[in-house]
Amino acid sequence: MRRSLSMVVLLSLLAIFTLSSCGGVSHQITVTAPQDADLCGLYVSAGGADAFGENFLKDGAVLAAQAGTSIPVDAAGNYDLKLVTCDGREEVVPIAVP
Repeated sequence: MRRSLSMVVLLSLLAIFTLSSCGGVSHQITVTAPQDADLCGLYVSAGGADAFGENFLKDGAVLAAQAGTSIPVDAAGNYDLKLVTCDGREEVVPIAVP
């Protein structure tokens, strides 16, 4: 049975926040690519927004299967994360950043 991208991604996503060196709070979404797919697109929007921002994977970069990266966000809150695999599958996952 083939697992859907959303099941793998939902198990692979973790929204976190870290302390910056200046003592302020920096919020980010940490993404781990599914074990069976490379990601060619990572897009973030405010939860429920009509459009996504720019691709966080710049200049044709690829997030290899099982690799991770962090996406900075302005503040805690609800976001939508759109993941696009290099073979064209898309999935939108809601994320709550504390």
